[in-house]
Amino acid sequence: MDDYWWIETGVPSDEKNSGCIRYSVTSYSYSQIKKSVWKLYRTRTDRADLSCYDKMLLWAISERFRVRSMSCTDAVGYLAKMIGVSRKTAGKSMRKLVDNNIIWLAEEGSERKAHRKLEARKYFKKHILIVGLSFELVDG
Repeated sequence: MDDYWWIETGVPSDEKNSGCIRYSVTSYSYSQIKKSVWKLYRTRTDRADLSCYDKMLLWAISERFRVRSMSCTDAVGYLAKMIGVSRKTAGKSMRKLVDNNIIWLAEEGSERKAHRKLEARKYFKKHILIVGLSFELVDG
């Protein structure tokens, strides 16, 4: 858990708009966490500012969400194949989801480090965090 800086012992500031997770909710059951992930997905598919590619990418992230790390660690290329688009299209959709504060791109490690976009040939262990998940689990 030391490498997952987004899992905090206290309550994250502005929890509804944060990708950080309370440590206490990591002990929730798999079904409770996945239920909240899918609930957040459904509430975000109503947004008119997201394209169909953005919504499909969000579906893929929700489908591949891992409870152990409270994130999705799949490569953009894998997610692109999963939804049947090019890696470039998936990258644009990921950027749009980050810009709209729907997901966060976090770098694994003890140092708190997030990214606005994925740069070419810069390799790091990335995690895709769903914004508002901790709030949904506790108050939703």
